[in-house]
Amino acid sequence: MISAFVLVNCFFPFDPTIKDKLSRMPAVTNVYRTEGRYDLLVKVSAETEDELRNIVTRDLNGISGVDATLTMIIAPPRPSLAETTSYST
Repeated sequence: MISAFVLVNCFFPFDPTIKDKLSRMPAVTNVYRTEGRYDLLVKVSAETEDELRNIVTRDLNGISGVDATLTMIIAPPRPSLAETTSYST
């Protein structure tokens, strides 16, 4: 499973139905309205990076009123130092 945060820039004036459409997508786990350069913050999950790419490029960008997106893939957690280092006494 791979997840990403997608910043969504919408055409002015903002259309609240965009948030509703995004919320109904199966791959979308959270949608937040934001202030500033971007209008929405969307968390998306998929089985593969290719599937995630298709969801963003085809589905999210395909919604009327969406101008642009910026995708940030969530990096998997790194093991802690204690888990990767063994100490001899």
